[in-house]
Amino acid sequence: MSDYNINGLAIPLFLILMLVEYGVLRLQGRSLHRFNDSVNSLSMGLLLLISDALLKAYTFAVFIWLWQNHRLIDFQVENPITWLVFFLGVDFCYYWFHRIAHQINILWGAHVGHHQGEEYNFTTALRQSAFQYAFSWVFYLPLAVLGCPPVVFVVQFVVLKMYQFWLHTQSINRIPLIEGVMSTPSSHRVHHAKNPIYIDRNYGGTLVIWDRLFGTWQPELADEPCHYGTTRPLDTLNPVRANLQHWSMLARDTIKTARWQDKVSLWFRPTGWRPADCLAMDATDPGMQKTGCSDRPKYDPKTTPGKKLYVGCSMMLTFVVCTAFIFLSPQLPGWQVATGTVLVIGGLVIAGDLLENRTRFQWIEWVRVPLLVWFAASLWSATALAESQCSR
Repeated sequence: MSDYNINGLAIPLFLILMLVEYGVLRLQGRSLHRFNDSVNSLSMGLLLLISDALLKAYTFAVFIWLWQNHRLIDFQVENPITWLVFFLGVDFCYYWFHRIAHQINILWGAHVGHHQGEEYNFTTALRQSAFQYAFSWVFYLPLAVLGCPPVVFVVQFVVLKMYQFWLHTQSINRIPLIEGVMSTPSSHRVHHAKNPIYIDRNYGGTLVIWDRLFGTWQPELADEPCHYGTTRPLDTLNPVRANLQHWSMLARDTIKTARWQDKVSLWFRPTGWRPADCLAMDATDPGMQKTGCSDRPKYDPKTTPGKKLYVGCSMMLTFVVCTAFIFLSPQLPGWQVATGTVLVIGGLVIAGDLLENRTRFQWIEWVRVPLLVWFAASLWSATALAESQCSR
């Protein structure tokens, strides 16, 4: 199993849970899914999983090296205290990454993708920025120096991520016994809401005791229903553009502003900060301001049932191939990794374009779909060959 990427195993499980949630909500007579929003969320999630597959092997090597050469304490894997200490440690580090990612421009650009969805359901859990892990892994390195065994860290990190999946739903109300201690769907709905009273609250991953300790706790209020999305609305179903939305605004201000100090400091200032001359030029543009807002019309371009059917079938094929690709990526040659990445990303971009009634890349589908089928067959044959060689 060490030759495979375990993220690939989680994708089918998440898909099953999404279908269950959809069925439960329909039985309750509630319509909390939109096809285009769900496709966009799944597209963002697949981009994240590809990014993780390419990055995690290298970043985890840094964690292992620090633990092997610079750990301060020898924690034993067999000791239950080790698991308790680093359950708290991983959650604590996550809280601070999450909080800082909301408060600094460059890091917000690596996290904002998770908050752009204007619906709130299990598909939102997969909606993540492709660049988040490129920054977040650094926040866990102190655990390696403290002495967290790598296997303990991996298990605790997986538990943290798996736990967070079920938080992204409106089908579960408040849970009295654990509210205010552990993260729940209610507390996490607050975190995703763009209402002014809810902005930048409830960063906890598994526990919300950190929010209580550090002044960022806010319960869900019965008279203040949550409205989801970002203050600066996302106006695209293109997952690549969505990932780059905030950074592209920062880049434009970097070019526009006259002061060299602002060109650099802008990226490290509090989220929403803009140079004075940029604000003066765009007096009517809210830009990156993160002050919160009430409900507003959602970005919901209409398209034909035929296009929806095609996008649905295309996404299912891409989903299946991407699952196998991510699962096998550690043992694939470089050309196969590059080919799979291009085919998957291309399909996700085209799916978003079709749902926005754009046709600029439609002709590429005549080439991409046969190539994707060929790529899937090559994955199958490579796996079969490897297994036959191992069995000899």
